[in-house]
Amino acid sequence: MGVWHEMPQMIIPDELKRIFEKVDSVVFETAGKEGNQNGVQVFWKKVLNDKTVLLIGDFTKLNEKDLIEDNDVRISYRDPEAERGYQIKGIGRYHTDGSIYEVGRKFKLSKKPDSAPEGVIEVKVTGISIMRPGPCYYRR
Repeated sequence: MGVWHEMPQMIIPDELKRIFEKVDSVVFETAGKEGNQNGVQVFWKKVLNDKTVLLIGDFTKLNEKDLIEDNDVRISYRDPEAERGYQIKGIGRYHTDGSIYEVGRKFKLSKKPDSAPEGVIEVKVTGISIMRPGPCYYRR
């Protein structure tokens, strides 16, 4: 299980930030202490800074439970133009109030008024994989 304040973070390359914000949705993946994987599609997302992304929406109770048991998470998305897939590995924290929640709430309301999110997941990035034809590339 990742420890929130002790994990080394990495900087998200500008190209990957641009693609993350451009794609329609991403898949957010968790796994609880039993190792059972759970993935949900997330339509509202935002790059908070060079090392952190936000996932904004109505997550399943299972995602919330998984984050308490094991906060190692994955976010997968694909750039159809470049025929590449990306996976962000990180440490997630679920927010239902506070400053991070407010950033996510304001973002979603700016896109879809009258639709406040149930929660916001803050993901501190610890690794990135780029999948493309041929050898895969991994940074940590």
